[in-house]
Amino acid sequence: MAEHHEFLDAFAEARRTWDELVALQPDIAAASGQLDTADLIELAQRVTAHRRTIDALADALHAVI
Repeated sequence: MAEHHEFLDAFAEARRTWDELVALQPDIAAASGQLDTADLIELAQRVTAHRRTIDALADALHAVI
């Protein structure tokens, strides 16, 4: 299992950024009022962070197979 440590860490990080992304639910925010620019900027930042971790996860997976 030690040889998969980097892959498991990358998976955990991708899960963490996914959780952060879905915690900012724009549809819920919009239901209580309008989305403002700050909300959209935060969403974009979280999408970018998650995209980067998914790329790192794919790289880690390719390294173990």
